[in-house]
Amino acid sequence: MVETVNTVNEPKKKRSLERGSNIFYALLMIFPVAQFILFYLVVNFKSFGYAFMEGTILNESRIEWSFTLKNISEWFTNAYLRTRLLDTAKMSLVFYGIMLLVSIPLGLLFAYYIFKKLPLSGFFRIFLFVPSIIPAAAFVMAYKYILNDAFPVITEQLGAKMPVFKGANWSFDAHPFGYILFYNLYISFGTSVLMYANKMFDISPEIVEAGKLDGAVGIKEFWHIILPLTFPTLSVFLVTGIATLFTNHYNLFMFYVGPEFDTLGYYLYKEVGTTAPPYGSEVDTPPIAALGLILTAIAIPLTFGLKAVLDKFGPSED
Repeated sequence: MVETVNTVNEPKKKRSLERGSNIFYALLMIFPVAQFILFYLVVNFKSFGYAFMEGTILNESRIEWSFTLKNISEWFTNAYLRTRLLDTAKMSLVFYGIMLLVSIPLGLLFAYYIFKKLPLSGFFRIFLFVPSIIPAAAFVMAYKYILNDAFPVITEQLGAKMPVFKGANWSFDAHPFGYILFYNLYISFGTSVLMYANKMFDISPEIVEAGKLDGAVGIKEFWHIILPLTFPTLSVFLVTGIATLFTNHYNLFMFYVGPEFDTLGYYLYKEVGTTAPPYGSEVDTPPIAALGLILTAIAIPLTFGLKAVLDKFGPSED
């Protein structure tokens, strides 16, 4: 009799647990869904409309709007806009490509160095984290001051002692691209290293010891054990990197460099600024809104496509 009652109550308990799990999941999802609705759909609602509108100024207080697809098509048909778009896209790809090829391999190796607790590993954790706690504007100002004021003096002193350095110019103004690239590598490097290292410290010591018994030591340990178990964190950086490829301005607005360094993100940032009074008017907004929509349409499939590829072909934790 007791067994019969327990058997009858089991489905009820199971349904109750499932209902409780569903409620918990729904409550948990409220925040990200609300964030997406508020900070993407609501904030960009007017921009979506601007992308398909053309304004005509009738007087100081009235603008007449009409539907058009010209804002989108002109980015592909207008020679100037097409060239500008391609130039900024190339610069974004250059920044992204170099940071991808340099930052990720070095970040993983430095994280592994810290994970193995080799000499000065604790110092590296602090040194690489410093840029995250210093205001970016102050850091850039000090960085440029050192390069433009201190480096010429050092170069001159070296040139007086060693002819090979005579006439060398190491200032920021002489080599802006290289210094901007190094700056962005450095400030992004610390975060990625700490994230990789934290993931590595979560790896069970038993797994590492078992790998050593099977001959996985040194580079084999890193390649066959540490890297596969760290790959979920690495894939997050890769996916978010693609997602931000179209919006990252790489701190260019603080370096005050010319348009030849414009990335897609910095170009959008500057153009949006010129559409606001007193530099522009509301009728200047639609072409930039259309460009934002175009880049979104490209970024979404690329991001989800990369995630699908990484999930399918990336190393498994098993």
